[in-house]
Amino acid sequence: MKILILSFKAGEGHNSAAKAILERIEHEGHQGEVVDFLGLFSDKISNAVNLAYVGMVKHMPSLFGVCYKFSYGVSNVFKKVHSPLYLDSAIVARRLYDYLEKNGPYDGIVATHLMPAQALSHLKKHNCDLPVTIAVATDYTWYPFWQETLLCDYYILPHEDLIPRYVKKGMPEEKLCPFGIPTSMRFLNLPTRAEARAHLGFNEDQKLYLVMGGSMGAGSMRKFAKEFYEKLGDAHMIIICGKNDGLRTSLEKYFDGKENVHIIGFTTEIPQYMVACDVLYTKPGGLSSSEALICRIPLVHTAPIPGCESDNYRFFARKGCSLPAKKIHRQIANGIRLMESPELRTKMRVEQAKCAKPLSSLHILELIEKNQKKES
Repeated sequence: MKILILSFKAGEGHNSAAKAILERIEHEGHQGEVVDFLGLFSDKISNAVNLAYVGMVKHMPSLFGVCYKFSYGVSNVFKKVHSPLYLDSAIVARRLYDYLEKNGPYDGIVATHLMPAQALSHLKKHNCDLPVTIAVATDYTWYPFWQETLLCDYYILPHEDLIPRYVKKGMPEEKLCPFGIPTSMRFLNLPTRAEARAHLGFNEDQKLYLVMGGSMGAGSMRKFAKEFYEKLGDAHMIIICGKNDGLRTSLEKYFDGKENVHIIGFTTEIPQYMVACDVLYTKPGGLSSSEALICRIPLVHTAPIPGCESDNYRFFARKGCSLPAKKIHRQIANGIRLMESPELRTKMRVEQAKCAKPLSSLHILELIEKNQKKES
């Protein structure tokens, strides 16, 4: 089979999900490709949108929250009027159709962002012949304007608890597949805690806290790290800064000579770090939180970027999969509480195991294969 995956550069979650799906497709012996949806129209515009998004969530998260809340309100009120995002997606849809004509035929198309899903729905509305189309939600919520994708064939949800909300918003239940958010196959066949620690150079008896800020190193990590160090005692703190080189350099300078603080930049060994550590601090991104579920690592969610992450934050707290806090002193206290209570950690791991869905990408591929058999 040949499968097209449409992603979007605003943040890394959509791309990570797309890469995870591609990884599975190729692992199973099929052909796949990931295409930046907005890049079909203009790479410069795509890069500019990504820079604007990253800049806003890192430096003006409250403004991003206001924009998200406004979009949600508009989405609820003006249900029969196309949003500006849909109109933009419709413009790019013309380029997408040309791309499909030139590079196809494809046996399935998967969208890991709202806008390419809107474009696929737009093409179907205009009777374009498309293979099975699948839209993937990469957060534990309903997105503003998601109803503008109604002509897609299937929707991949992070959890079955979201189904009633999607149905209430007008989504046909038979199209909803709670397979989970696609995560890399690196999170399958995980090492043991002892193996992960040995690989990373840590002793079995060390207390390890892992602090992550997502691929962008977002959040108040400098302030958090400095305040947490005062409470750290003989424990070790590993801080993963992602692609935020400025943050990494700043923290390396501040903690120079502190042997129990380990500053890491971008790394592909997130599964090993998660398995090795006793407690994880991370912002409530959909992808990183889903990865934590699979690794079953006791989790403290830090303050969310207002918007989708706020819903992730509440979902994990409600399920008992995280001990969240918005204020730094409470975040630190919650992590120490988890570290000092094996019973609490065990209880959280049990709840995480109930919610973890490590085979999402495989189920998506099986869904495409099932539709292929129907057509033949």
